[in-house]
Amino acid sequence: MVFSIIIALTVTWLNNFWLSYQEFISAGNEREIDYYLSDFSLLNTTPNGAMKYYLQGQHLVHKNASGGSEIFRPVIQAADHDGKILFIQADKAQQKNAQDVIKLEGSVLIQKTTRPNKTTANSIPLDSLSDKHADFKLTTASLSFDPIKREIFTEATITFITKNGFLTGKGLHSQLDQQELRILSNVHAKFDPNP
Repeated sequence: MVFSIIIALTVTWLNNFWLSYQEFISAGNEREIDYYLSDFSLLNTTPNGAMKYYLQGQHLVHKNASGGSEIFRPVIQAADHDGKILFIQADKAQQKNAQDVIKLEGSVLIQKTTRPNKTTANSIPLDSLSDKHADFKLTTASLSFDPIKREIFTEATITFITKNGFLTGKGLHSQLDQQELRILSNVHAKFDPNP
């Protein structure tokens, strides 16, 4: 009888231990990664098949509970208002969910090519772009890209470089479907006239 009581207490203790361990693991999984991609690419299109944006990256980490993603070495390609490709590159990016703003951090570079956007497969990789292919380059420390509204914005200091000069300022807002780029404050420019 004593032996049966000891076995019953031991089984009850093991069962309680197992249940508390399972709760601990389940709570931890809510913060854990549910998938990881390496050297990935993602094409986001409109219902009629036109490219909204094309995203490439070295790594993507997706969080289970929040639905958010962290992207390392992202390169985003989006069509500008004139159909030319706009490349956005950074060290790191975060997106809270699939339809949210993509926040890029660390050595953000925006470059617009002189070649028109035909298909993503024919696009020029950002690493192979040279100054002769670029209409302009824009650098900043952080930038947000809204894929739904097709706009880019930042409150950080920016440097805008063209073949004729450069412009610096603080803050930026631009709609990709319009021919407008607003620099919000502290604007300084130096442009050389064409001969």
